[in-house]
Formats: sequence, structure tokens, C-alpha cells
Amino acid sequence: MRKLAEEFVPAADEVGRLQRGKDPECLLFQKVAEQGHYAGRTVPTDTRQGVYATAPSGALLASVNTNNPRKMAEMLKKALAKWRDMARAERLLADDPSLHAGDVRRAEALRPKDGLVLRVAGRDLPRGDDAAPNRRPESWNIDFAWFKKDEARAFVPDEPKVGATCDVPAAVVRRIARFSFVDAVRGQTPPFGDAHVERAEIRSTVEKVEESVVTLRFDGATRAEQSGRWPIDGSPNGKEPGEQTRGVETRLIGHATFDLAAGRFTAFEIVAAGPRHGATQYNFRRDDAGSAPIGFVLSLAADEPAERIAPAFISSYGWR
Repeated sequence: MRKLAEEFVPAADEVGRLQRGKDPECLLFQKVAEQGHYAGRTVPTDTRQGVYATAPSGALLASVNTNNPRKMAEMLKKALAKWRDMARAERLLADDPSLHAGDVRRAEALRPKDGLVLRVAGRDLPRGDDAAPNRRPESWNIDFAWFKKDEARAFVPDEPKVGATCDVPAAVVRRIARFSFVDAVRGQTPPFGDAHVERAEIRSTVEKVEESVVTLRFDGATRAEQSGRWPIDGSPNGKEPGEQTRGVETRLIGHATFDLAAGRFTAFEIVAAGPRHGATQYNFRRDDAGSAPIGFVLSLAADEPAERIAPAFISSYGWR
């Protein structure tokens, strides 16, 4: 599998945008997908998830939707064989794709270069019965959280002297509670609505000031809960909506350093933990919906391609 992969240029992206968007990048993906394993599916909510091997022209070489390495290897072999039989004209686009780069509309373009970009790691916490059949203690997931320059500065008291405190604006903390503290450990889950947030507090305290560098301590708590009707795959109701409830509650602590001269954080970490309960359609909690501990770590994201990915719910930020 690894040897075969060396013959390809790998890329990963969020299929939701690609299968619905209208910019050149999305249209190229749709051209590819309509030749693959989900060809002909026109209902907008149907997915085109999978692995596609394609020529730059959009000519499909092979595709599959699996995490089985043997099936993946078979698909890559098929793709390589087709690639080697293709003429150069079939492999390449008629136009230079760089000519259309300005027409591509990606959420990554909204990444705040002068703000705060956090990596959000979520995982289940030990609960004493991790050997039970429905436990997956190794499961974890990653997301990102973005804050504009003024939002980042709001984590720091206006007059940063030792002992000074401030409450981080409710809108900023509620965004964390809605979009970051969600149970996506095993899969995907919707965000909480603003009306579902019952508590969202972070207090920032200045512990030290050295020249232009301010050291901060964070303390706080969040709670979000939702009741309603939605389906849960694999449960008795299958894909039919049923009465459900879900929630996440956390207590959090953290620390950070903010450089006043540079106007940016040089270190940032918040650890949050508490009980979660309930299940959603694609978060694979159908057999583990009872109350159990979950944890999150928010830390500075690295300035590298893998950590420039847009937050899962960037479309709900209201930034566009």
C-alpha cells in the first residue's frame, strides 16, 4: 500500500463543499465523482465520500469507498494501469488551472493571520470500564477554532497588570461551547445552536508581566444541551427521527502568554473536561449514549498546511 501510494499525489478535503460548490475546484471534483462509485446520485444530501484516483484533467482512473487496505491497494493498481495507458492529452486539462485560481472560494482564505488560531483535540476520558464492547478508549478527533484580532485580544484584560481580571466576551465563549465542545470523538456531529448554550464563562487573570509579555490564567465552565427529534444510524429507529437529547458540560482551566508589542499569543492552552451524553446521526454513539467523561485541549495551531484547515463549522461563524 505504501509503495503504491508513492506513485500518487495524495490530497484530502471536505466532501460537503466539493460536492455542492460551484467554483472551478468543486466542479472538477464533481466531474470526477460522477464517474466513480457514487455516479448518478443527485440528491444533494447524498455524499460522494471515498478515495478517487484521477488524472489532472478530471478523467477518473479508479475509485472506492473503503478503509480496507487490500481493497485500496487493488484500486491503486487499477488506477496506475489506466494512467499508463492514457495519452498526454487525456491526462491534462486544456487550460492552465492557475488561470482560474482566483475563482476558487475556500474557507481557508478566512484564516485570521493576525488573530488566534487554535487546534482543538477531543477524546473520551477513562471511566473504569474501557474494556466493555461498546468502548473505544483510543478514539479521538481534531478540529480548529479561529478568532479575529479583536476577539483574541479580548482574552487579555484591558489593563494587563498582575491581578487584573476580565470575563472573556460571552459571544466568544459561546462559540467555543457551540462549535468546539461537541461530541465528535468517533465521527461527525452537528454544532449546538445558540439557544442550547446554558452556560459559557471564561475568566482571564494576569499572573505575571515581564516587559511586553503577559502571562494569563484561565478558569471557566460551559454547558450546552439540546432536546428534539433526529435520527441515529444503527439504532432501532434507524434513519427515522426520534425523541433525543444530547449535551456536553465542562469545567476548564488554562494558561497563555500574550505579547503586547507583537499583538499576539505566543502560548495558549485550555484543558476542558466533563460529562457528555446522547448521540447524533453520525457520531457513532448509538451504543454509548449514557453519561460519560469527555475531554478537550485547545492549543496554538502550527503554521503548516495540516493545521490551516478551516473549523468544521466555519460556515456558522458569520464571517462571510
